[in-house]
Amino acid sequence: MWPVTQASVAAGLAWYLTHDLLGHPQPFFAPIAAAVSMSANNVLRSQRAVQLIAGVALGIGVGVGLSEVADGPVAIAGAVLIAMSLALTLGGGFLRGLMFVNQSAASAILVIALRNSATGIERLVDALVGGGVVLVISILLFPADPLRVLNEASRNLGATLRDALGQLGEQISRGTPADRSWPMTTGQNVHVALAQLAQARATARIIVRVAPRFRRRRAAVESVLERSNQLDLLGNSILGLLRAAHAALTDGEALDARVTTVLGLLRAEASAIAEHGLDPVEPRWAAWPKLAPVGRSPRATDRGPLLAALADACLRDLQRLRGSGPEAGQLGSIGVERDRAGADS
Repeated sequence: MWPVTQASVAAGLAWYLTHDLLGHPQPFFAPIAAAVSMSANNVLRSQRAVQLIAGVALGIGVGVGLSEVADGPVAIAGAVLIAMSLALTLGGGFLRGLMFVNQSAASAILVIALRNSATGIERLVDALVGGGVVLVISILLFPADPLRVLNEASRNLGATLRDALGQLGEQISRGTPADRSWPMTTGQNVHVALAQLAQARATARIIVRVAPRFRRRRAAVESVLERSNQLDLLGNSILGLLRAAHAALTDGEALDARVTTVLGLLRAEASAIAEHGLDPVEPRWAAWPKLAPVGRSPRATDRGPLLAALADACLRDLQRLRGSGPEAGQLGSIGVERDRAGADS
């Protein structure tokens, strides 16, 4: 509720500034701009505000220019074409996002549709006021804690991976795979969590760069940002392993014991991330019995070499995430020491 409360205060304050102080009779866009930019979460707020202001300014410029030479549906269509094309061309870095594109088109339409009024200028002022309120709240007064933002997104990804690995483990135990839609559904869930982690990284970088309160924590945030990059790679590697293992089960292939061992290890690590995020955790590595090479045992499968390579990639990414551990590529002699409670869970 804290982000929602901030959004409601920002909307009321934007209305007060434009209506009561600046004298706009109906400054409806100022609170809309504030509420849309703040939204119900604290991710990418300042970026949305800048995109909104820039998009409104671009759209007004296009609308005013085109309204001098055309009107009606031709002018509306031309304004949208020009405004969106310019927004897509100029949209990079801080302006990369649909907010910039959409606001440019909407503002151009309003200027042409209401060409005999001062709606364009008033909309620009409203955008400046609403976006300015958002920037003050999200950067100066109540900036989101970058470490908390990163850890929340990391825990969400960890929980998503833990659930997917657990479901695959149940399929292996039963010896029957889930239906063929499972890899697609699982992939969508993992990609959504990865996208949220990417947004959290962008937010954290912006906060430590511009928010005075967190500039001193830049080194700590950079360290967690680097680990989140490694977690992103690990998530993609695990997704590849999940798809290959499910395909093997679907075709009736038995999985090598080393692969199932690595799947168990990855689920334990995903559970730890779901609980603790990217908080520093001392890795405790222990040797496991060396197992027969994949592809040479009686349980060899057609996908054995592929699964071994994917499992090996997961272990390498896990090693980089934890910052230490055994040599990558030695699947049969790698493990993590866990207490009995963690193992039982």
